[in-house]
Amino acid sequence: MPAPLFHVNLTNVNMENASPSRPGPGKACLAFPQAVSAGDLDAAATCFARDGCLITPDATAIHGRESIRRVLAQMVVRRTEIEVELSTAVGAGEVVLIHQRWRIRSGEQAGDRFEQIADAIMILRRVEGTWKLSIAAPWGYRQAYG
Repeated sequence: MPAPLFHVNLTNVNMENASPSRPGPGKACLAFPQAVSAGDLDAAATCFARDGCLITPDATAIHGRESIRRVLAQMVVRRTEIEVELSTAVGAGEVVLIHQRWRIRSGEQAGDRFEQIADAIMILRRVEGTWKLSIAAPWGYRQAYG
């Protein structure tokens, strides 16, 4: 697997409180795609706040880290790899809005592989000194109409 591309442009984000033991929003916004790509379910789930929300491709909102973990488990089983091609952010106090361009590949075998480009939208907030995903829409957000 080629090394993932991580081009990060963090705009208006206060990085002064970042340290190796408490990564700032720049590292936090990359931790989720890196964990999924590494097949590390525990690390991917831990990126979310306990009351976090994951928006699925069909615009279903999955609430709570344990429920989100079940969706992430499916991504890990499908051997999902996420390459971050572009990342921008804007922050205000304890909240950061992240927009990333992702190349997502998944599938267990060569003939079963699927690839798509997605405009991931994430909101991080500082929870007890650590940046966590509060809302993540990895495939973008398009309201489902019935």
